[in-house]
Amino acid sequence: MINMLCVLGLALIIGGLFIVALVFAAYNYFNKSSKEISETQNEIVFQEEAEDVEGELNGDAASDKKLPPTVAGTVSSNATNGIIRAEWVANDYKHGDIQGASYTVKSGDTLWEIAEGAYGDGTQWTKILEANKGDVGFLVNGQQALIIPGQVLVLP
Repeated sequence: MINMLCVLGLALIIGGLFIVALVFAAYNYFNKSSKEISETQNEIVFQEEAEDVEGELNGDAASDKKLPPTVAGTVSSNATNGIIRAEWVANDYKHGDIQGASYTVKSGDTLWEIAEGAYGDGTQWTKILEANKGDVGFLVNGQQALIIPGQVLVLP
């Protein structure tokens, strides 16, 4: 009876170790994949020789217009082989940095950061969205507010 309990206990321990190893391997596999995906999504590559060509709005509510790097984000200095890497760099506003009844959007701005600069609280971004809902764009799925540099927003 005692031998049988020892064998059963040993089998449970080995089985538990196997499950832990399996979970660890799955975590590493999926975590590596998501890092690669996010790095790919965060990196925008522009060709130096690309022209600014006006495009038409296609059926997916996306424009074929090529944006210059200054509109899409801050350009890093490591341009090689005719490729310029552009990164989005957030502006770090503090309460009081943005004053007045209106604000002109700059590269790197988000509604959250504008709310932090104007109200001292990023969660107040919905006030800005509501006041400018006719001028703020959305993705096809409607889940993200899109603002562009040069756009003038009303600050309620």
